[in-house]
Amino acid sequence: MHKTIAFFKLIRWLNLLVAGGSLLLFQYFIIVPVIGIAPTLSHLQVWLLALSVMLIMAGGNVINDFLDLSQDEKYKPQNVILGKAISINFAPYLIVFLNVLGVGIGLWLAYSVGNLKLANVFLISVLLLWQYSVTLKKYALVGNAIVAGLCALVFLLPVLFEVQLVEKHIAPEAKYFILTQMKGYALFAFVITLVREIVKDLEDAEADIAYKYHTLPVWLGTRTSSIIAGVIQLILMIGIGVVMYVYWQTGLKNNFWYAMLFLQFPLLINLFPLFVARNKTDYRVQSVMLKVIMVFGVATIPVFYLFSKL
Repeated sequence: MHKTIAFFKLIRWLNLLVAGGSLLLFQYFIIVPVIGIAPTLSHLQVWLLALSVMLIMAGGNVINDFLDLSQDEKYKPQNVILGKAISINFAPYLIVFLNVLGVGIGLWLAYSVGNLKLANVFLISVLLLWQYSVTLKKYALVGNAIVAGLCALVFLLPVLFEVQLVEKHIAPEAKYFILTQMKGYALFAFVITLVREIVKDLEDAEADIAYKYHTLPVWLGTRTSSIIAGVIQLILMIGIGVVMYVYWQTGLKNNFWYAMLFLQFPLLINLFPLFVARNKTDYRVQSVMLKVIMVFGVATIPVFYLFSKL
């Protein structure tokens, strides 16, 4: 039981559930109700697509912990799992297993919809996660942007696999709605993940300085980096505010109030402490808060669908 719990901590099971759940919610509450015909992917294929995403993410998490082991042992010993509950020698085999299985499922799904080019998405994701762990996370904003982009990709995948969207017999308004929703959620995921990744770099600034990383806090200092993260978060709040205005003008009052209470208000609460945060505990709280807001954002998919049925 102890090893099982350690394994789920190692792969960041909660983050995996958020990613896989986001894909499934987008498929079942946006694509399926709107497309007007039977979707390309069967129920089994949709769940396998979510599983593929989760496996590749899990592999990336293990790679990151494996390569950061010496740093984590010194600066975050309480979080170290490899070498304790799980053997270090087992880690490479686990990484290969998770990545091969994830890419294999993606390859089969790409073949099943008649577009093998889609398999490149999974291969490139694995390569990016590997390169991120090896070098790219050491450079200001580069690694942050890669992680944020891969989070945004979760919302693109169900659309990429819905090959019927390019066919003429699907209503233009249905295509427009699905693509608009995809862009909106992908952008939300990208921006809030980018802010969270900067905050995580702020939390790890001491270790990054010691290991000669070139992250944003190491390059510009924690104060300036906090301001940058806050400005990006403020831009996100403005964007959400524009969407809320559209909701109000079009009579979607329930959507407006949900966004106000569960997105804007928590973001506002999170904004001011971000500017004054000074230590690892402060940044850790900010990181957790941003994760909660991300979950609230993903929850708008089924919640807004249910509001539309009232």
